[in-house]
Amino acid sequence: MTSRPPHPEPVRDAAPAPAAAVLGEPDAPRHAVVLAPVMPRWDHGAFLQQVAEPLLASGHRITIYDTLSLLCEGDDLKALVDRWAAHLAPGTDGPDLLAGNALGGAVVQALLTHEWTHHSKVLLLSGPTVADDELNTELERIAAAVGTHGLSTALHLLEEVVSGPAREPGSVPRQRTEPAAAPGRDEAAAGRRLSTGLRLLHDADARESVRDFPGPLLHLYGEQSLLVQAKHLATGPRPRHHLVGIPQAGMRPHADQPALTRDAVARFLGAEES
Repeated sequence: MTSRPPHPEPVRDAAPAPAAAVLGEPDAPRHAVVLAPVMPRWDHGAFLQQVAEPLLASGHRITIYDTLSLLCEGDDLKALVDRWAAHLAPGTDGPDLLAGNALGGAVVQALLTHEWTHHSKVLLLSGPTVADDELNTELERIAAAVGTHGLSTALHLLEEVVSGPAREPGSVPRQRTEPAAAPGRDEAAAGRRLSTGLRLLHDADARESVRDFPGPLLHLYGEQSLLVQAKHLATGPRPRHHLVGIPQAGMRPHADQPALTRDAVARFLGAEES
């Protein structure tokens, strides 16, 4: 009997090309790079639309990346961060602004160990610096629901913990940041994206890299979020680091309170440019 040849090891260095959307003028004098949150399907940067104005007004071209688009099977958070570092590591001084939302914010904070990021301003929207037992448990509860109850149930559980306060009767509902679910293979792939993305944050801890970061940094979070909260965020001792809670907002302050969020971003950019 002949033996089978050993199964080849998967090639993990051949990451796919990142999915991206671009806002603003191609010849803008500044460049902002934004990493997206976990979402079952890439929304082509729509999640940022409501708060892009202060970035565009201050002369930025915005490249918005699907953070999960560089994920390969078997990657943990460190592997994903390393892939983004390899992709973003510039031949020049790096982006003028480096931003991230949720998982994207966690990746950005882990990238701050690289010296090329030290020339950038950093903007974080509910990007956890550290995941404690409470956050780990909530993330796993939602991720596990994909397998046990399906994508729709998992998204409902996610919405319960990230949403801001309930709307008044008759008011216009907020636009969801996740595209509507579709049946079949697409739904299965979307479920894998959601569960895998949420699990990447398990035991995340970027406190050291954030505290040592020498540049300007702004953490924005929703004061009524039941998922990522102020206790999951860290700043450095330097006076250029700021932690700002947005009232009457959940984990998506840019969707719940876009005007307040835009104002906070504009103040941050203006203070650093004055």
